[in-house]
Amino acid sequence: MIATLSQALATWNSYYGNHQALSVTIRYLHLAALLVGGGTALALDREIFGLRRSAPQMRAATIARLNSAHALVIGSLAFIVASGLLMAAADVETYLVSPTFWIKMALVAILLVNGAVLARAGRSAAGGRRLAVVSVVSAVLWLVIVYVSNWLRVAA
Repeated sequence: MIATLSQALATWNSYYGNHQALSVTIRYLHLAALLVGGGTALALDREIFGLRRSAPQMRAATIARLNSAHALVIGSLAFIVASGLLMAAADVETYLVSPTFWIKMALVAILLVNGAVLARAGRSAAGGRRLAVVSVVSAVLWLVIVYVSNWLRVAA
């Protein structure tokens, strides 16, 4: 199966490998989206940590910002996924057999589910405690994914 997929993507692999401007641009888009999406998510997670100590009006304003900024995080995740697929498609023989790659993919899947739970908790009036817990999980996942990504570069 990997050999068949590798053959199907041979043209992309060659093009990606022989056009440095393209490969650098795709890696840049991946990292820029990670910086924007992850940075926004971490900043919001930090605000959410302090919600229990804040006045109800501040809580409502923070939750409103969370809901509006969530679109930026989702858009960034779309760029992360698209650019990540393009990078992985350029070297399927390496990535599809890498346990580190699959750990990263599992963490990204958990992050996506956690983001959906976070958005739902942000819309719920009773989501205060859940919002705080899911925020902590979000912050940890973003940082662990960056850590595992560095191991992926070493393992590849």
